[in-house]
Amino acid sequence: MRSFLRAAVAAIAIAVSAVATPAAAQAPQAAPKIGYVDVAQVMDQVPGRAEAQAAFEKEAQGIQAEIQRMSDSLQTLVQTYQKDQAGLTAAARQTREKALQERQQQYQQRAQALQQRGQQREQELANQFEGLVRDAINDVRTTDGYAMIFAFGANSALLSADKALDVTDKVLARMRTIAATRPATARPATTGATTGAPVAAPAGVTRPRPPAN
Repeated sequence: MRSFLRAAVAAIAIAVSAVATPAAAQAPQAAPKIGYVDVAQVMDQVPGRAEAQAAFEKEAQGIQAEIQRMSDSLQTLVQTYQKDQAGLTAAARQTREKALQERQQQYQQRAQALQQRGQQREQELANQFEGLVRDAINDVRTTDGYAMIFAFGANSALLSADKALDVTDKVLARMRTIAATRPATARPATTGATTGAPVAAPAGVTRPRPPAN
């Protein structure tokens, strides 16, 4: 969740620093009205963000628990096979190995599916939150007649500015108003979301090796 918020902040910072109105370019005799916004502060206060993050993290715990159960089950099957294989016939060993390989393949496919669905959900949330912030900034700019609104924050090129030019509070107020007219952020599905972090294969689980002849 934090990764997509950082990415959204960076994307918005790049976009808002380049915003300008044609009217400002056509009226050089008047100083353009400019402002700046603390994008990170705005992102931290996006309506629904905290709830979405909490739901996302809770779902991730459930996904990790499911993966752990799959891993434990596979480990048990491998250990049982390794204990029994010396007394098995060649045909029985082949059957057991095939079953283990199929189970491991199922595990890997399931883990990959969970990761992909989690990454998709992560991107959906990022786009939704980023879009809301962008709309709020653009609305403040056009409504209040700003020629440009720059991004302010740790990663911005804006090192110093007059506090009177800070429009962060205006953007926050406008963002809340816009959010109130839109559907609430959907929570992750109960069977498919995850944090998008890479899923490791179960430790020690490899293809069973038949005993040497």
